[in-house]
Amino acid sequence: MEEKKMAQREDHLAKAEMFWRLAQEKFRSGATPFLCMNLIMYTVGHLIEAALAEYGLHPSSPPRGVPHADRDTLLRKALIGNGRLEAEWGDRYAELVARRDTFIDGGTQDRTFVESYMALARPFITRLQTLQPVAR
Repeated sequence: MEEKKMAQREDHLAKAEMFWRLAQEKFRSGATPFLCMNLIMYTVGHLIEAALAEYGLHPSSPPRGVPHADRDTLLRKALIGNGRLEAEWGDRYAELVARRDTFIDGGTQDRTFVESYMALARPFITRLQTLQPVAR
């Protein structure tokens, strides 16, 4: 049986770039709020996992990634704890997840929601994109 290789930093960065491009395209074209929100969250998740992969703190199931709560814990422990990110970004991630959960549980699913979600996520995505590889 072939051993599954865990995605590396570069794999996650490529996926994040693809999802971010799609999120922006779908946002501009007025796609469903659910699709836009998920593409935004996929972008954030892959950018976080790209940085976590450098510490060996990686998902146990390559196709799916880590659950949001685990990613939040690892973000705070590895990236904020090691000084790679400021604490405010951990709070930003938690807010993105909370808004996403509220949306999925029947919250307001309209263009206004997607606009505010994009506005909340955009600076975080920009900050995550500036993370350089850890010097070894």
